[in-house]
Amino acid sequence: MSGTPTEPPSSAVRPTHRRSRAETILLGAVVVLLVLALILPWWTETESDTYLPGGTSSTQSYSPITGVTGVCSSACPPFFPGPPLGPVEGTKSFSSLHLNQTANLYLAALVLVFVALAFSATALATSVGRPSLGPSHRRARIQTFSLAAALLATAIATIALAAFQPTAFRADTIAAFGPNTAWTASPSPEVSFWGSCSVGPANGICASGWAMSWGPDSGWYLLLGAVLALVVIHLIRIRRLPSPAVEPSGSG
Repeated sequence: MSGTPTEPPSSAVRPTHRRSRAETILLGAVVVLLVLALILPWWTETESDTYLPGGTSSTQSYSPITGVTGVCSSACPPFFPGPPLGPVEGTKSFSSLHLNQTANLYLAALVLVFVALAFSATALATSVGRPSLGPSHRRARIQTFSLAAALLATAIATIALAAFQPTAFRADTIAAFGPNTAWTASPSPEVSFWGSCSVGPANGICASGWAMSWGPDSGWYLLLGAVLALVVIHLIRIRRLPSPAVEPSGSG
């Protein structure tokens, strides 16, 4: 006669509950990270225009919702050809600065972040186990799909911005000012997502007399944090998968 499957001891169940609690906390953190990423800048460029009398320092921050926000230490001169190669004062839309391809890239990333936020919120709702969402096995399927979709959308948005922004900058400059205006020599924001350069001959964009640095801002790092948190959640769920029941050998 074969024995019935043994029940796991209570000491074995407690780690599973702790992992489930950690998963719920991480899901809440993902939602917060994505919301903050929507309202914070994703990329920033700072420059010092040393060839002007007295010099001018400026910072330009790029946000998917507000566009480009710039601050200058003194009156911003109308430098050629504009972002990402020149300062901006105040907040301006991408289109008003001839950044049409850049606008499309940020819009696509923004849509992906909204999608990720919706799926993350759905996964969080199923994690707290509301009975109105159906049986537990149905909630588990919804949560698995939502987590996978949130991770995919967030990862694509984060990677695409870093991979394609320099190309978008270069295309916008060429479209607005002609093929000979793009700074294709590195270092330049039209070549790399991260970078810096100082005044000097044949030193990329800084050959013109600018000292510049550029790279991701807090919003992009929050997206990256959300990606990492979602990966950790997936790892927790893998460890939380139930083990096959063990049937003790019985005598016939």
